[in-house]
Order: sequence, then structure tokens, then C-alpha cells
Amino acid sequence: MSELKAGAARADITPDPAMTNWVDMKPYDGVLDPLAVRALVLGDDQTEGVFLCWDLIDAGEEAVAQVRQAIREASGVPERHVLVAASHTHSAPRSPFTEASLTPGRGERMRPLLQDPVYRAWAERLPGICAGVAREARKAARPVSLAIGRADVSEWLFNRRPVDPEGKVVTMFQPKDPYSLPDGLRFGPVDPTLTALTMEDAEGKTVATLFSLPCHSVSIYPTHRGVSSDWPGPACAHVTEALGGETLFLQGCAGEIVPGRRGEAARDEMARFFADRALAAVRQRYPLPDAALGITAGTIALPLTREARAGAGADTKSVEVQAGHRLRPFRPGHAPRRAPQRAGRGDPVPLPLPTHARRGLCQRPGDRLRGPGGGEGAGRVRGRGGPGHGGGRAVPDRDGGEAVAGVTGRPETERGVKGIPSVPDLQERRVRVTHCGTALEF
Repeated sequence: MSELKAGAARADITPDPAMTNWVDMKPYDGVLDPLAVRALVLGDDQTEGVFLCWDLIDAGEEAVAQVRQAIREASGVPERHVLVAASHTHSAPRSPFTEASLTPGRGERMRPLLQDPVYRAWAERLPGICAGVAREARKAARPVSLAIGRADVSEWLFNRRPVDPEGKVVTMFQPKDPYSLPDGLRFGPVDPTLTALTMEDAEGKTVATLFSLPCHSVSIYPTHRGVSSDWPGPACAHVTEALGGETLFLQGCAGEIVPGRRGEAARDEMARFFADRALAAVRQRYPLPDAALGITAGTIALPLTREARAGAGADTKSVEVQAGHRLRPFRPGHAPRRAPQRAGRGDPVPLPLPTHARRGLCQRPGDRLRGPGGGEGAGRVRGRGGPGHGGGRAVPDRDGGEAVAGVTGRPETERGVKGIPSVPDLQERRVRVTHCGTALEF
């Protein structure tokens, strides 16, 4: 059996703070802490893949396509073997995009950012930086052994959608006391698990540590307008200081999960807490046996606009998502306003299904969502499935490919995405990396 090899590298992607902040369309107030892009290359004699994790708000379709192409051209790694993930820090720029990928209202709002020469110059450099860091990681690859560990991090996790005594969902971004709720509210579900995957060489030296936990990176931006990697940046730094190598963070199924407290002091405390729990997971790690590396990928291709729908060569009259009782149509990061109504009246869902909310952390069918946009939805949730089950599975799409419709969880039912044509240029991709029976799915 061929040896598994791994290499990791990191590069700085901190923007000039004169860049327009996508939140309020004004320049940033300096740099609180730097932003980075980190690459992990895993491979054996048959298969090779790249994990690319950056300290940005998102990993948009256009940016992902550019980065995958740049990495393929620089290293030869197939584009479908490249996972691009964002830490989702709200104190960092949007990944490169054009107005064509946005709904009209969103495009109008984001136009000042697209017209900012500082942002445009940074966005043009980003794919090349990513390709360079992936190339460095590939050159540094050496034989490794894998081990996995887990720890509980529920102390800092809060579901911002508690449920009132009538069974209605209430929005609560920053509770006065995250450990005790008023007015008979019930806590929403959270996934308390931090998972750590370690890669060590033959001498026992750490090549890379990858950890994942479900929590939004929103500690800084409500109180500080500077550029910041929020809590994932310092958490990675703490783990790297303790273990060596590079540390990469994957957000996981954050959905409605936010920090229980916010602000700079809370961010620093939370980053240290998560790092300590990651180190605890590493101390309790379980070695994984040698096995072949496998990478599979599936796509959900949705028409993002009427123009995109026309370009797909089909007129989609209905978009119906049936993928488990807790799934609702919403874009990566947040629930768009009016998305459920659009789906119900036959308009295309304007943006793809989520990248980081897949394990039953969303509301149930019939829950009334309250509040304006920016993370808040409206209308009623549609879906099916048994209590406590994600209910999603990969099913064949009309083009013979694999359309992943659902959330990670027990596949109790097989549901599909009906009436959705393939849109090759604008798509959501889920990558599943398996090694000796352990699967990492994104």
C-alpha cells in the first residue's frame, strides 16, 4: 500500500485597511490582527487533494472556481480535488466576486465594493497567492500518520434561535446570559463537538493539525471595525505554537451557532479555550491505520438568477427542496430574505444551499422565522424527515451526475432536488475525503 503524504504552508492575505468594508461600505479602522490562507496537501501514489482555508467571510462560487483553476495550473492537482473553505470571519473581505453572481438588490448594495480599486487589486492577487501556498505545501509533503480526537466545546456555543413556549423561533444574537434564558425560552440545539485530525511524520513531528467546530466567527465585527481573523486566527496560532507545523480551521455546520459572548476580550478568551480543547483532543487522539486515500465530490447546481437559469438551457418553473425536516433553502452563511416564498411560488432560489449548516441545526418545517435579513429569514420552512435526522442523501441528477441534497446525518430517507438544471459555472460543491474509514465531508 502506498504511503500517505502531507504538507502544509501558510501565506498572508491581509488587505490594506483602506479597502471598503462590505458591512458598511466604509474603509476599515486599521488591522486588529492579520489574515492568512493555509493549505494542506494530502496524497498518495494514486490520489492527491488540497484543503485551502482562508480567513475571509465566504468562499463564493466565482472565487472558488478561480482558485481551483490557479492551483491546477500551478501544481497539477485536479480542480475537483480542491476544497476551499472560509473561516467566515465577518471582519474580513468578501472573496472575489462579480455583480453577475448576485441578485439585483444585492448587486446594487455591493457595487461600491466592486468599484473600490483597493478591493479589486487585492481580489486579483488572491488566486495567485493561493496557488503559491498550495505549491509550497505540496513541495513540503512527507510521509505521515493520521490520528483523530474529539473534545466538548459547548461552553462557548449559543444557538441564536431559541424557541418560545408557543413553539415559535425567536432571534437572539447576543443574550444577556448565554447560560440562562428568560420568558420560558428553550435553548436551540448545538453540536458540542470539536474534532481534531493530526498528521505527524516518522519522527513524531507535527506536519499539520486540522480542527473543526460549529461556530460563527462574529466576535469582533459588532464592536470593532478593523480587519480581524476573529477567534479562528488566534486559536490556530495557539495550537501551532504548542504542536508546531500548520493549523487549519474548518468551520463545520455552524448554522445558527454563535459565540455566547462577544468583544475583543471574549474573543481572546474563546480562542484560548478552543485551542486548549483542540490540544486536549490531540492528547486523546486515536491512531488511524494505513489505508488508501479517496476523494469524491458531488454538486448542487442551482440557477442563481434568471440570467443564469436561461444560460442553463432550461426554464425552471419550480424549485422544491426535499432533504430532511431541518433543511431550509438559504445561501452559504445566512438565510436570505424571502427565499422560502420564492421557492414556494416557483422562482429559483437566488443563492446556493449552505456550505456550513448541514447537521440538523436549522429550524423545523412550520417554524416562523422572525427579523430582517443579514442572517434572519422570513416565511415558513419546508422539508421532510423524521425527528432528529438530517435525512439527506446524494441522488442522481438529470445530467447523470451527483446532486447532494440534504444535511449530513443519518440517511433515513432519500430526497432529491426537483426541477433544477445543471449550472456548471455557478455551483455548490461538497467534497468528501476518506481515509481508513474516517470521512471528512464539507
